[in-house]
Parts: sequence; structure tokens; C-alpha cells
Amino acid sequence: MTFRVLIVCKGNICRSPMAEVIVRTRLAREGMEVTSAGLAAMRGHPIDPRAQAELAAHGYDGSSHVARQATKPLMNDSHLLLAMEQRHVAAALALCPTLRGRVFMLSHWNDGEDIEDPYGREQDAFGAAFNRIESCIRDWRTKL
Repeated sequence: MTFRVLIVCKGNICRSPMAEVIVRTRLAREGMEVTSAGLAAMRGHPIDPRAQAELAAHGYDGSSHVARQATKPLMNDSHLLLAMEQRHVAAALALCPTLRGRVFMLSHWNDGEDIEDPYGREQDAFGAAFNRIESCIRDWRTKL
């Protein structure tokens, strides 16, 4: 059986693609599928160039990413949904109440706080988001 992890944010071009690449690279194992989507996705758009630059600066590659919408079927098929903000958790549960118990903040094992959206900001905001995401993912290492 495949264990499906879905990582969500708003547009699926900054935070969730960075997290997807890091989780897939650092935590994924055989039988685990890691994907990302946006609750208000910029469908069909590539990863934000600043997010890709931040990934590349740390040895990751998100250049093949294409943004997609977090649909009910996609969310319902997930065994674990990781969100960047409390409002993303609430939106996912409003769309799919059966996800209760499977939706968590990416920062759940860290501080439980929102991971700020760097969209439209300078590169240093992307660096801060990357560092926060990577730190939170380290905290999931023993949980997945």
C-alpha cells in the first residue's frame, strides 16, 4: 500500500513545492508518495523562481514542479495532509471533514505556528521560509 503525503499552501508555487521537494528528498521511503497542491492554486504555473533559487542554493531541484489545485479527491486520497497555515487546515477540513485526524500543520512538532508566505517578496523572505520549512520537516523525520 502506498502512503500518500499531500502538502498544501495557497498557490502551490512557493512553500508547498519547497516542502514537497525537501520531504521527498529527505524523508520519503519506498511506498511513500509525496505531492503538493494549492487551495487557491496558480494552476499550471511553475515554481516561483525565487523558491527554485532557494532550493538550488541548498542542493535541491524543484524545476519540474507545476502548480495544481487541492481537490476533494486528491485530499481524500491522502493519508497525511500537511498545511502551512492554520487557515489551510480549516479550509481542508471544511472541504473534506473526513480528513480530521489526518491534517496537521507542517510546524506541528515544532511550534505549531504558520509558515509565512514569501510570495511577491524579496529573496530573503524565501530564505526564511526555506529555513523554517526545513526545520519543521526535520521534526517530522521520526514520525513518518
